[in-house]
Amino acid sequence: MSLFSRRKFLTAAFFLVGCGYAPVHGTNPKTKKLYTSVFVQAPKDRVEFELVRNLEKQFRKNSSSKYQLNYTLTIKEEKGVVSASQTLERYSLFGSLKYSLTDKDGGVVLTNTAKSFTAYSATGTPLATERAKRDAQDRLMVILAEQVLTRISILSQL
Repeated sequence: MSLFSRRKFLTAAFFLVGCGYAPVHGTNPKTKKLYTSVFVQAPKDRVEFELVRNLEKQFRKNSSSKYQLNYTLTIKEEKGVVSASQTLERYSLFGSLKYSLTDKDGGVVLTNTAKSFTAYSATGTPLATERAKRDAQDRLMVILAEQVLTRISILSQL
C-alpha cells in the first residue's frame, strides 16, 4: 500500500469514527430490542427453511414475541443462455418476497417486497446441475433475508 493511499484510508477512518458511525446490524440497543421480539412464520419447504434460517440468525428464536413476520415467497426460473448446440447452459432465478411485520394486536407495522435474482450453470451432470440450483436458491435466500433485515433495522431507528 503506498503512502498516499494509507493517508486516504486513515483520514477516512478518522472521520467515520468522529461522526459516530456504527453498523446498522451491530450494537444499537433499539435494533437489538426489535430483533429479539420478532417471530418468523414457519417455513413450508427447503427454500423457505433457508430464508427463515438466515432471518433467525439476527432475530434469535423467541416464543414470546411482540411482532410476527409473515411472508409470501415466489421464485421464478427462466432459461438463460442457450449454446450453439441448442443446449441450456444457464438458468436465472428471480425471487420476490412479500412480507409484513405485524404487532400482537394484528396492526401492520411494515409491509414491503424484497426482490433479487441469481443464476446457476447447467453444464455437467444432472447431479451437478441440481446442486448448482440449490446453491443459487440458497444465495437468493441470503440476499432476500438481508434486504428484510436492513429494512426492519431502518424501521427501528425511527
